[in-house]
Amino acid sequence: MSIVLEAVDETVETALAIRLMMPERPVIDATTRDLVSHLRVLMAEELGFDENPAVQALFREGYRVLDLTRRPTEQSPHFHAYQYMRDLGSLTRRFADVYRATRRKDQNDG
Repeated sequence: MSIVLEAVDETVETALAIRLMMPERPVIDATTRDLVSHLRVLMAEELGFDENPAVQALFREGYRVLDLTRRPTEQSPHFHAYQYMRDLGSLTRRFADVYRATRRKDQNDG
């Protein structure tokens, strides 16, 4: 699956935007679904896991956040779902940054 960084960035911006009030729950849930999808695709890429302890720590955090038992459900409080979306957005941004850096390095080495 190909990574469209513009789509990743747009979804992350939606999740992390500063607002006067929380978005409606359907917006939070849709953004969370998109972020989970983007994060899974980014985690499937070769990002230097074997060589870089910081990347290894990032993957551990990714697996922890994606754990189904940690995700909000329909019954979860609105704020819990909102905070999860923001945490997921922040983590997805960090993975996208590593992906960009890895691609630049590959282009420079290539």
